Amino acid sequence: MSAELPADFSIVEIGGVLVASDYVETLTSAGLNCADAFFGAIEGQALNKPGLDSWRQRLRLQLDHSGRQVDFFLKRFFDPPFRALREVRRSGSGARSVAGVEWCWMQQLSSAGIACPKPVALVEQFMDGRESRSAVLMRTVPGQSLERWAQRWVDSGVEYLIRRMLIERTADFIARLHDCGFVHRDLYLSHIFWNDDNAGEGDLWLIDLQRLFRTRWRRRRWIIKDLASLDFSTPPALISRTDRIRWLKRYLDVPKLDRFARRLARAVAAKGKRIAARDARRRRRLEAPDPEGSPP
Repeated sequence: MSAELPADFSIVEIGGVLVASDYVETLTSAGLNCADAFFGAIEGQALNKPGLDSWRQRLRLQLDHSGRQVDFFLKRFFDPPFRALREVRRSGSGARSVAGVEWCWMQQLSSAGIACPKPVALVEQFMDGRESRSAVLMRTVPGQSLERWAQRWVDSGVEYLIRRMLIERTADFIARLHDCGFVHRDLYLSHIFWNDDNAGEGDLWLIDLQRLFRTRWRRRRWIIKDLASLDFSTPPALISRTDRIRWLKRYLDVPKLDRFARRLARAVAAKGKRIAARDARRRRRLEAPDPEGSPP
């Protein structure tokens, strides 16, 4: 399975919506053929989570595409705050809107051979030069997140060969991401998908690209954050310290950890502790009772 967009990938504009040309009929049949349709009531599954900003919405849709039901993700942004608009400019993606960030990154990652969701549609609207709302539609990726696989394996066990294979594949996958100049900045197991039906090179997929960026400066800082986030989200009951060292050697493409590699490992471990502490504070905050009390 190729990670790249097809050679004939093209975009057309319909009713103020940028659409991948091979999805025009799909969206037209679903009534998603004008900008306003993307922001109104849409039949789908709302994907809410604790801490999600009120100006952001995520929905899972199922649409008829080429005679079969296909899953899509729709992300919508309403009157994004200044901090979000600032991140658009700082991302280096070339986007004009919050939704446009992921739209641009999906195309750039695919061109670099890094598997990610396929961009399907983009809507951007501005008022007095400021983004008022935007939306991006994408195909879902195959398989399940490594977070779900890991939980299953912690509960029921996993074959040694599968674990070793994924150690090597994820190390190669993230090394390619970083070698191409990208950093994810939210690199947890939940954002890497594995399709176990496909044993080829394209069986790992990267999702949730909103915070991804490409920079020449202070890259080591962000690479450490990526590696620490991935290490933090990997259950110790599943991946041992020896496995983690094996992963790092594969990622760095070195036969053994030299002085540079050991220094990197210490920096990742220190950052991992700070991530764990911040995560614990966040959990306590989300679990704290309402100070005003709950209605009877």
